[in-house]
Amino acid sequence: MKQLYFLHIPKTAGKYISKNIKDCLDKNGLKSYVSTSTPNDKSFMNKTYISMHAGKYPVDKIPGLEVATLVRNPIDARVSYFNFVYNRFLFDREEYIKLNSVYDKLKFYLFEDENMLLHNNYQSRFICNSADERSFNVSSFYSNTGIDMMKPFVEDKKAFTWFVDNNNTSLENTINNLNSFNIVNTVDNIEMFENNISYWFKNNYNLEITFNKNSIINKSSTDYGDGQLLTTKDLMLMLTDNDKARIIEMNSIDQTVYELIKEKEVNNVI
Repeated sequence: MKQLYFLHIPKTAGKYISKNIKDCLDKNGLKSYVSTSTPNDKSFMNKTYISMHAGKYPVDKIPGLEVATLVRNPIDARVSYFNFVYNRFLFDREEYIKLNSVYDKLKFYLFEDENMLLHNNYQSRFICNSADERSFNVSSFYSNTGIDMMKPFVEDKKAFTWFVDNNNTSLENTINNLNSFNIVNTVDNIEMFENNISYWFKNNYNLEITFNKNSIINKSSTDYGDGQLLTTKDLMLMLTDNDKARIIEMNSIDQTVYELIKEKEVNNVI
C-alpha cells in the first residue's frame, strides 16, 4: 500500500491541506490519520494518508513511507507562531503583562524570551527529529507519562515543542532529509504543492484531489488586551528592517532552507 505522510510543520497551512485531502479520501473509502494535537496513537500505521506534528516519527516507523512537507518564510512563521500561542501560553506571564504595547510583546518573544529559544529554527527541528515515543502511548500519557512530558511547558513555561526533539537539528541534516522527501514546496507556492499532491494521488490511486480555497482553516487573529483582533499580517507591519534581519539571523537554518526551496521552485526543478 502506498502511503503519504504530510510532515506538518506548525503554521504552514497544514489544516487546510489535510482537510481537503481527507474529505476526498473519505468519499472514496480510503483511510487517513490527521491530527494536530497530542498525544497521538499508532493507528496511523495502516493509513493511506498521514498528517501530524510528529516530525520524522512516522518515517522512522514505516519503511518506504513517502513524505511531503511545506516550509514557510521564517519571518512570517515566527510571527505567526507568536500570534497563535500568545493567548495559549504567554498572556499570563509577568514578563508579558508588564509590556504595554503589542509590538513590545512581540519583540520580547522574538528576541529576549529565553524560554522560547526552541521556536527558533523550529521548521528544521521538525524536519530533522522525531516526536518522543512516549507521546504515542495514549493510555500511559493520560495516566502518568503526560504529566512529566508537559512539565517543561506548563510549569517551566518553556516553548511547546510537540515533543519533537532538537538533537539532530542542523543545516546539513535538514537539507539531506528534504532531499529524501518526495514533495517539498514553500507556502508561497502552495498551488504548486497542491498540484504535486494531486499528481501523487492520481498516479498512485487514480484519485482526483481538489483544493477549495474557501476551506482555509486557522486564520489566527488575537486580542492582546484592547479588544482589537490582530492578524499575522498586522504584526508583520510592526516589524522594522532591523527586526527582520534579527529574525533571519536567529533562524539562519530555516532561512537558508527556505531560500534553497524557493530557488528550486523558481527554476521549476521541484
